[in-house]
Amino acid sequence: MAARAKAKGAIRLATYNLMNFFDSDPLTRTHNEGDPAPIKPQEEREAVAAGIHAVDADIIAFEEVESLAVLKAFRDKYLGTMGYQYAELVESEDPRGIDNAVLSRFPIVKTEAYNDRMIGGKHPAMDGNRPNPLAGQEIKFRRTPLRVDIKVPGPDGSSQVVTLLVVHHKSGRGSDYWRIAEAKGVVNLVKEIEKAEPGAAIAVLGDFNGQVTDPNGKVYTEAGMVDVFAGRNQTDPKNISHESGRRIDLILLNSNLAGQVVKDSMFIYGMPARPAGADWRTTLPPDGYGSDHYPVVVDFMPKAAKSAP
Repeated sequence: MAARAKAKGAIRLATYNLMNFFDSDPLTRTHNEGDPAPIKPQEEREAVAAGIHAVDADIIAFEEVESLAVLKAFRDKYLGTMGYQYAELVESEDPRGIDNAVLSRFPIVKTEAYNDRMIGGKHPAMDGNRPNPLAGQEIKFRRTPLRVDIKVPGPDGSSQVVTLLVVHHKSGRGSDYWRIAEAKGVVNLVKEIEKAEPGAAIAVLGDFNGQVTDPNGKVYTEAGMVDVFAGRNQTDPKNISHESGRRIDLILLNSNLAGQVVKDSMFIYGMPARPAGADWRTTLPPDGYGSDHYPVVVDFMPKAAKSAP
């Protein structure tokens, strides 16, 4: 498929879960299921790179990346012509060692993470139908949101700072309570940023492990965050971001940034994947497979403003 053309002067923003993007000893990381985390195969790296080239985003957020060194090595080998001069990743406390990251053509002027932030509540006794090993402990982010402020060019030589909060909410059917707590924690971050910077243009994007209509998604929309795919048919294959047949990779904007979205610019770049309902443990991926997620994209047009500091 072909990606949509970008309007002149627009900034293209994307998010893409790279799925187990490891490049070190596979025995140092484990999946929740206990299987060894494999080194990302060469053919999957090439497919991921092809997807990134196709969408040609100016700023792209990633989930499930092992380290900044791994990200930079991939960029230098496969994306060297794309102008991603700026890269950021902050290590989280996730036991699998998967982190959130960003590549940008524009300067990253601030970075922050929230590993030690308590987000309210305690872990319940049960995780779904299983005893919860974290029962009674204060809830923190499973994977720290990555905040980056990026200085992007605007019209007539002006510039604007856009704040990204890259998220990867807790997975698992029994973890709704944790995803809800994480969503509330991120909404509180948005409110804190807006209070300190009333004109802040903010995007919360990444892998939410839930649809916008699920409990954690509703936390955001009820707080006023705008889903760039609002109004779209959620069952249309063009609007699905994961091989499970769901849209769980979201781009949500505060009102300041939502007002800058280029009309009808949002799209999901479909890539080869297993059929919906297939067991990933027993079904081999098709040719051209890079991840069980697809890139999600939107364009925005920065407003004319005084040059950002």
